[in-house]
Amino acid sequence: MKKTDLRQQAEAKLSMLKKSSVTDANADTQRLIHELEVHQIELEMQNEELLQAKAELESTLSIYAELYAFASLGYFTLTRDGTIRRANLTAVKLMGVGLSELIQRRFAVFISPESRMPFSAFLDRVFTSSKKEICEVAIQKDGSDPLWLQIEAIVDSSGGQDGLCYATVIDITDRKARDQ
Repeated sequence: MKKTDLRQQAEAKLSMLKKSSVTDANADTQRLIHELEVHQIELEMQNEELLQAKAELESTLSIYAELYAFASLGYFTLTRDGTIRRANLTAVKLMGVGLSELIQRRFAVFISPESRMPFSAFLDRVFTSSKKEICEVAIQKDGSDPLWLQIEAIVDSSGGQDGLCYATVIDITDRKARDQ
């Protein structure tokens, strides 16, 4: 809303609200009171706009959170050393452990020994490159056959959270079995 529009709306609202005028005050006092009342109404109108914008942002955030949590891809946020900061429900299911067992643990703990070096090199590439990097690793889950995952990751470029990357993870075990 333009400042002039806001001023005009506040003036109109004030003229409707004024029921009596200050008759015994001098002109300067009346002008000052008028200005203060107009500014108060302007602030109230701006506050209403801010509250509406806040409600819209909260609604959008809620939708984003649901999409993230229930996406069909596994999502991870990792630090430079591979510590898991966030994970969605699909990622939790792929890893076969609870969310609390993932958060603040290194991703490499879940990776099979033969895939740890390629994963480490992949993580180094992610943080030194500005483009998306891809790798395939095997994870071992409680004595079962290895689960093969394709990981695509890119470093956080927002500048606000240095040292983080965003990774998507999909199960490629069936494809690996066909290729062998």
